[in-house]
Amino acid sequence: MELNKIEFHLMNNPLRRWLQKNIEFKTFKEFLDKNNLFLEGKVVLDAGCGSGYSTKLIQEFSPAELIGFDIMPSQIEKAKQAYPGLNFFVGSVLETHLESDKFDAVFVFGILHHIPQWKDAITELYRVLKSGGVLLVEDLNKDASHFFATYFKLDHPPEAYFTWDEFTNHLKETGFDILKQKRIISKGVGSFLCLKN
Repeated sequence: MELNKIEFHLMNNPLRRWLQKNIEFKTFKEFLDKNNLFLEGKVVLDAGCGSGYSTKLIQEFSPAELIGFDIMPSQIEKAKQAYPGLNFFVGSVLETHLESDKFDAVFVFGILHHIPQWKDAITELYRVLKSGGVLLVEDLNKDASHFFATYFKLDHPPEAYFTWDEFTNHLKETGFDILKQKRIISKGVGSFLCLKN
């Protein structure tokens, strides 16, 4: 699902980048460090990369291959202009057209609450991960999604709302082990480190 004009601007401003670097990405780094998981020389995917800032942050891990994609061509155009040395393409998290068992790690920075078929997106990310690969996902639960949709006029479709119990149950049903989870900013925003078993 594409962002409306309000959310497009919210996702492309200095405050969003500050939050992504100093809260969301920092949490992911802590998860990896505490579990002795290293991405140097690995193959990594940034699903729903937006304008590419998150992909640039992930580059800090020195992966052998790093790919970012987003459903919005305008976001990918921004990403390619800002970070010409990185690999980006336009694509959907519901059907990436990437090969199965390719990635050692997949990062997802807050896109699933836009996708009514969020369960299918998790299944697709499971497919492209190698056995033993890690999924790092940050997102909003239904309470936070409803709040932002109501008070900031953002496109968070009710069909994409989920409780944390629904979210964690689906991760487990798909085949992920949840190694770490943390509520960040508020109880409505959560981060997860999952292992494909």
